[in-house]
Parts: sequence; structure tokens; C-alpha cells
Amino acid sequence: MSANRFHLLFLGVLLLLMLFAFHHPKMFDDAFVSFRYAQNLVNGQGLVYNAGERVEGYSNFLWVMLMAAGLSMGVLPEHFSIWLSAPIYLACLILTYQIALKIIKNRTLALIAMILTGTNWTVASFSASGLETPLQLLEFLATVYILILGSEKGWNFRRSLSLSLILNLALLTRPDGVVLVAAGLFIYFKSSENIKPGNIAATLIPFILVIPLYAAWKVSYYGSVLPNPFHAKVHGLSGIPYGFFYLYLFLMCYLLIPYIIFPVIHWRSLIRIDKATGILGICVLSWTAYVILVGGDFMEFRFFVPVIPLLMILLIRQIVTSIPGKTLRYSLIAGLFLGTINNNIVFGGLVGGWGVQSVKTLSGALDGPKENWIGLGKELRKLFGDSDVIICLGQAGVIPYYSGLRSVDMMGMNDSEIPRIGNKLSIMAGHRLIAPFSYICDKQVNLILLPNNFTFDEATFRSCVSQLKWKDLCRYYLNPDELVHGRMIDEAILLGIPYDENLITVAWYLTPHQAIEKVIRERNLYRMRLIRPVFRRTGLP
Repeated sequence: MSANRFHLLFLGVLLLLMLFAFHHPKMFDDAFVSFRYAQNLVNGQGLVYNAGERVEGYSNFLWVMLMAAGLSMGVLPEHFSIWLSAPIYLACLILTYQIALKIIKNRTLALIAMILTGTNWTVASFSASGLETPLQLLEFLATVYILILGSEKGWNFRRSLSLSLILNLALLTRPDGVVLVAAGLFIYFKSSENIKPGNIAATLIPFILVIPLYAAWKVSYYGSVLPNPFHAKVHGLSGIPYGFFYLYLFLMCYLLIPYIIFPVIHWRSLIRIDKATGILGICVLSWTAYVILVGGDFMEFRFFVPVIPLLMILLIRQIVTSIPGKTLRYSLIAGLFLGTINNNIVFGGLVGGWGVQSVKTLSGALDGPKENWIGLGKELRKLFGDSDVIICLGQAGVIPYYSGLRSVDMMGMNDSEIPRIGNKLSIMAGHRLIAPFSYICDKQVNLILLPNNFTFDEATFRSCVSQLKWKDLCRYYLNPDELVHGRMIDEAILLGIPYDENLITVAWYLTPHQAIEKVIRERNLYRMRLIRPVFRRTGLP
């Protein structure tokens, strides 16, 4: 194929991959946590989740700052995040091709590596999710590309400075960017011979200027270098078994287990094939070890997005160098495409049952026909927006962002006390702890909202409401039998809050509030009173 035709093909493929990722953005609840911090910052309340509470509940400082910049220009974060992600993701695809071209040295196979990345369901979904994931992916790819250039052409001042700036941005984007920094600096000093003092200065001075100041600000503002989600998610080494399970699910869902057997067995020889391949191998292995160490994630393989392009390139490189016969090689490469189809169609609905929530589940609840968290948040703003009503919920992004109400995050990501006193909920990353019921009572929470499967259409609500029993309170993942100041509660009030024309969510009305009482009277909300059952012993003592 001529160079001109290949360029046209390349541009056409880029366009299709961008349409695949951005034709229908899949926004996730966690993105709106960052939006809320940015919103409060621009509104003059500080970089906080609730006014007056300094808790670092986000783990993506640079992304929050970018969202705040968009807000200051009058662009809502839910729009600005997608507009910003599009060029970032485009750069990711182009860099994937460039890295693959240097590793595989075949433009057709490099294009295939880019297509494998762009059609990967996880990569495409999180690139248009409102999260910082595409920015982190770009930082990984840019780091690897510069490291390859440096290993091939040698290190000069410009390359050393570029590497340092990207690694600093990675640290500002996410704290786990330290894994990339460690791998990048290790490769830098390992691949450099007789490094000039000017190059060392170009590499280290940005870290000396930026990171200590950033850390000092965090300690003075939040009282800790590490963000609160780290304390809520990571508990020593207890998450490692689930981390291995998370890795196993990823490999199984993308049908990668047969492909990685040889690389795992011969990982030393793979790294030593050439410097460029070794760079990719070190980055993939170090990041995978980190994912296992912190116990994975509850989102559909989000934590693997930064290394999926590198993994695809490595697998193609392994196939090309190890498998004889062109037909067999391309058959195995074509088999990699089956992975994303398998994950999307076959396993997409199953991984949620194994503790990892699928993309469809994560994005569908925001404005879906059965759950509409955006609609509920907006309705709560209409009902209580001018009051000091306090809500408590596990989905701490969309509803607090749109309602503007003071919120208690029962999973502890945005609450500094819950990681310390929380009750164990599960082994799943991000859902390991939950607030004690007594703590929620002490916080004088008025409404506990949105537990699993407690939103109904109007017909179902009316048929189910008469059957509610005390045990249904457990659907809020709280223990109603827990002692509160030495005694158990004996009754609970549930409210049916209608929104989005045909949906009604059941909220636990915990602490009375005048604004809620007013809405109950004016809107004639359905009010249900549950009484603790009393069991009397009869017969033999």
C-alpha cells in the first residue's frame, strides 16, 4: 500500500475509533465527586466536598483543577470533561501507534495495535467517562515514548526535562502516579551511560520544585499527604487476594490467559529482547503488581487502562517473534479482537455478580429507565435546595453534585472518620467499609438514600409498599439493630420520593427536619412507619 493510501486509512481508522468512544459518553458516578469539589472551589467554599469539612475525597488533583478551570469559564464539568477527554484520547491513539511502530517495526501491525486499543471496551468506555483515566493513559504512553526515544538516541537536556515534566504531571494527576515515576526513573538511569550533570538537573529539578510544595500544601490543608480514599480502600495487604482475582477476571474476560502463558514464563527473556520491549515490560509488570497490591477496583478493569495499549503491543510483538507462519500469526492477532467482544457481550453482565461492576451498570444508573440518579439529584434540589437537609448515600457523586445538599458518604471516601471506625462491608475495593449506623445518627442525617434496588416505577412501588417489613431496612446496608447511645431504635419512617415522572425512590427518614415535613404535607408524599418486631417466647422456659 502506498504511503498516501496508508495515511488516508490511518485517518479513517482514527475517526472511527473516536466515534466508537465518544458517540455516547458513558459518565460514571465517581466523576461527579471530582465535579463537586471543583464546583465548591469555584463557588468560594474551598477544595472540599462539604462546606467547612476539609477532606481530600478525590484522588485526581490535576483533573479537579482542570474541571474548576472549565467552570470558571462557564462550562459545566459534565461537558468540559468530555471536551477535554476527546483530544487527550486522540493523542493516546496516535502515541499507541507510534510506540507500536518502534517496537514491532511494521506499520500494518502498529495500526492493528492501535485498533486493538481503540476497540477495547474498557479503554473506550473510560475515555469518555468524565474521569481522569484518559489523562493518566496519556501520561503513561508519553512516558514510554520518551523513554524509548532516550534509549535509542541518547538522553539530552530536552528529553530529560520532558520526561521529568510528564512524571510530575502524573504525580499531580493521581497519587499512584508514583508507580510510573519509579519505573520511569529506574529505566532512565538504567538506560543512560555517563549521564551529563545538566541532564540529571533537568530530570530532578522539576521534582524538587513541584512535589515538596504540593505535599506541604496537602498536609497544611488536609492534614495528610495521602488522599482519604486510600485509607478507605487500602488496609495493609488484606486486598491482595482480591487483587489477584481482579487480574484473573480481566485476563479471563478478555480471553488473554492463553496469550500470557509464554510471556509470564519467559518474562526475563521478553524484557531483554531489546531496550524498547524491556521498557514496556517493566511498565506493565510494575503497574500490574501495584493493582494487585491495592486490591484491584470495583469498576470494570479501570485500573488496567493505563497499560492495556502496552500489553497489546507486547502481545503482538511476542506473536511476531515467537510464532512461525504468517497465517497463524495473524490468526492469533485476530483472536485478540475476540476478547473485547467476549467481555462486552458474554461477560459484561456477569462480572457485576463477582464484585466488579460492568460499564453498563456503572453508566446506566445515571439516567436510565429504572434508575435516574441525575433526575433524583435535581428533584432533591427543587425540594430541599434552600435548606440544610443532610443526605447520606453510597453513590457520593451524581446526587450530591446535582442536589447541592450536605452529604455523608457512607463508604467513607469523602469522610475522614469512616475509614477509622467503619464496619466491614465486603472484600471489594472501594466497598470494604461502611459507616456505623450510630455514626450516621450522630451526624444528624435526615435522609438515607439510594440503596440497591430500592427505586421503583410507580406501579411496582404501590404494590410493594404494603409488604415492607423491618428487615427491609437492611437494604440500606446499615445495621438497624446497632446500639445508638446505648439503645436500639424501635421504629423507622420511610418516604416515597417521586421523580422523573414514573420513578419513586424509598428514603429512610431518620432525623426530623422542618423542610422535609413541609414537603411531605405539600407534595402528599407516601409515608411508611416500620415497627421493630417483638418476639415473645411461649411454651417451655
